[in-house]
Amino acid sequence: MMNRVHDVHFKNNILLKILSGFYTVSLGVHLLTGGSLADLLIPVSVALGSVLILLGLYRRYPVVAMLLMISSPYLYLLSLMATGLNPFNFILLGFALLLSLIYLDIRLVMLSGLLYLLTAMYWSRVLYGAEMVAGSERSDLLYVVIFDLYVIAFSWVLINLVQGRWGKSERGLTSINHILENIDITTWVYDLGSSRLSLSPGITRLTGLPADTFTDFRALLELVEPADLPLVQLSLKEMIIDRKEVLLECRLRRINGDICWVQLRGTPQLNELGHLVHLEGVLIDITESKEREEHMEYLAYHDDLTGLPNRAYFHMRLKQYRSEGAMNMALMFIDLDNFKDINDTYGHHIGDRLLQELADRLSRQIRESDLICRLGGDEFLILLTNSDETHASTVAQRINASLAVPFHCNHHRLQATASIGIYYSADGCEELDQMINLADEAMYEAKRSGRNQYAINHT
Repeated sequence: MMNRVHDVHFKNNILLKILSGFYTVSLGVHLLTGGSLADLLIPVSVALGSVLILLGLYRRYPVVAMLLMISSPYLYLLSLMATGLNPFNFILLGFALLLSLIYLDIRLVMLSGLLYLLTAMYWSRVLYGAEMVAGSERSDLLYVVIFDLYVIAFSWVLINLVQGRWGKSERGLTSINHILENIDITTWVYDLGSSRLSLSPGITRLTGLPADTFTDFRALLELVEPADLPLVQLSLKEMIIDRKEVLLECRLRRINGDICWVQLRGTPQLNELGHLVHLEGVLIDITESKEREEHMEYLAYHDDLTGLPNRAYFHMRLKQYRSEGAMNMALMFIDLDNFKDINDTYGHHIGDRLLQELADRLSRQIRESDLICRLGGDEFLILLTNSDETHASTVAQRINASLAVPFHCNHHRLQATASIGIYYSADGCEELDQMINLADEAMYEAKRSGRNQYAINHT
């Protein structure tokens, strides 16, 4: 209902300006065609009175003002008839009929058509009664009726066509709004003149705070994670100073303390003079996609059974250590003794559980700066940084001691031992495969020596 009243008020405002021009032009034409100011006293009074009345009504009573706007041109034209016959009046009469089209309401067009027909009939009666058009026949009024019906029919087709197009546009807009309301997208506009930030209601779903909380960018920047703040500030500078479009990802802290990832898109908007007037863009919640991305990255670099890093991650970190100038590295190759017997006796699910428990124990025997990974099956690698053969031997002994404690897997008490091969590299320049092969040779030496022990490859 409010939208309808607002629409009528908006069109009343337009039509009031058109009527003012309508009255002014018609009076001017009558003066130019030989009319006098004295003859135009009544039409001028009607025109000014109509405008003043409409100015007083169109804000408070828009529907009443609308009906008066459609009727007042005919009242004006009737008063204009008293000044004498002027062919221009017939042009104005046809124009008055078309004015109602601005409302795109066939009922108002039909009302205007009725007023047009009544005015034309009155003019005909006056003209024929005064014998001002000698030789004319009353049947000429038929042309007026035909024109009236033609305009009404044309208006009906036009209104249905326009409303049909608008209906499709509104349905499309409704669908878009429904989509936007159900996805985590926030639109924003920053007016540079008033330094005011306007955000759509989506910001509430994103941060937990109402949109009117964010009156300027400072309120939004307070939610940005400190590590991401310089990037966001740099992007704002690029939009304002360099007038560039920006696209970045950053983290926001919600009101409940949770961290969410957002994609910020921003575009500077210029006026016709090329001056920057405001910035606008969107904030898109990409938390789920970031989590999926991080999960996929985790799966790419970790063993899904034990949660330990895999060989790809191990190789990547080894390259990182070398790029940082790390030296004195020891690689340990660990292989469970008789693991196949455990799988055959208790089943693979028990064997998998044992590997998980083993991964946990191995992880507790090394430093945070060291690196462990599951190579595959029952084989594990440990990289000791800033180490030597003595330190590596100590770690190997500690591992074997930890494995002496029985494992409890699904109510089964299992005993497991491991053979460990160690290769020490003073400069850390060997390729990973070469280091693994050398540590693997030492591991087999430990197995040949009776298992449950370690050996060092001094190659």
